[in-house]
Amino acid sequence: MNRLTDTVLDLPPVRDAPPSIPAAITTWWGQATRMWWALVPSRYGPRLVEAPSAEALAVAVDWYLRRAAI
Repeated sequence: MNRLTDTVLDLPPVRDAPPSIPAAITTWWGQATRMWWALVPSRYGPRLVEAPSAEALAVAVDWYLRRAAI
């Protein structure tokens, strides 16, 4: 089915390689949660972001940094 409700509109463009996470962003692997984590700055204070892989975390961090620039 090709309906508008099946389409995700608010995602960053797919790239060949994930974006790099800036060195100023703190990231870590949570052994208990089995997830990747990052503290991303925003105008309202740091935002805690999680992702299932390092590549997904890089995309999420890039998205939050781009959104903060708007």
